[in-house]
Amino acid sequence: MLYAAAVSVALSTEPGDEVLQAREDRPVVRHGDQVRHPRNPWSESVQSLLAYLAEAGFAEAPRPGGVVGDHDDVSYIEGISGDEACTLVQSDEAVAEVAQLLRRYHDTVEAWQPDEEPVWFDGRRGTGSLPGELVCHGDPGPWNLVWDLCRPVGEQLVGLIDWEYASVGTRLTDIGYALHYLAPLRDRSYWHGVLGMARKPRRRHRMAVFAEAYGVRLDEDLVEAVVASQQAGVQMMIDLAALGRPRQVQLIAAGELEREQRAVDWTERHRHKFSLAGVTVAPDA
Repeated sequence: MLYAAAVSVALSTEPGDEVLQAREDRPVVRHGDQVRHPRNPWSESVQSLLAYLAEAGFAEAPRPGGVVGDHDDVSYIEGISGDEACTLVQSDEAVAEVAQLLRRYHDTVEAWQPDEEPVWFDGRRGTGSLPGELVCHGDPGPWNLVWDLCRPVGEQLVGLIDWEYASVGTRLTDIGYALHYLAPLRDRSYWHGVLGMARKPRRRHRMAVFAEAYGVRLDEDLVEAVVASQQAGVQMMIDLAALGRPRQVQLIAAGELEREQRAVDWTERHRHKFSLAGVTVAPDA
């Protein structure tokens, strides 16, 4: 069962607070060294996850600040994130850093067994009961990465933020989502308009870089995971909008559902170009 949500949320602000996100359904405010989000039924579970990660030494996740009244807080991570961060994943080195961070997270969270059963945004519970299941970040797109460009190349990725979509899945759930936007398996409007790439990406090569850095095989299962991630994103938008979730309702009204469906259709049309099926591998898409 998926949770419903209120139509709009208001967060109280104080002098000196910085509005990081002004969305009506999910305003986000920086309050000193804390980032304040609206409280949700799964906020305590996210806080519990972040507390475990902090204790386990996973330094790239925000530290939990607690749930108080109508909001929850996490620590602010200094660096470049959001739209600007999307332009920082063009190089092989950046793709490898993302893969290594995701591998460290998965290796860390795999052992998490909290005393109280967590409940996630999609109504799922626990940390996984089937072989290979764990708690995924759920939204490891380039906009949720934090970079510190003052560090040496290979050490610039310092944060993975926005854990509201954490839920139970497998490693391939997060990997497929990440590669959907990193390869990316989307058309020019994304790789040029969002990632800022001047030339068409070598998608299979970028998938291979990610796979090697994470430590998985670049095979048909990996390709299928990316396709499944695209399809799951479309279905989730439909499901959450049907429940009245303001964000998804607004996205559909703005044409986002059609854009995401076009991304799925694009992948289906071009899949043979980056698929590994068969003896001969076709030129890159």
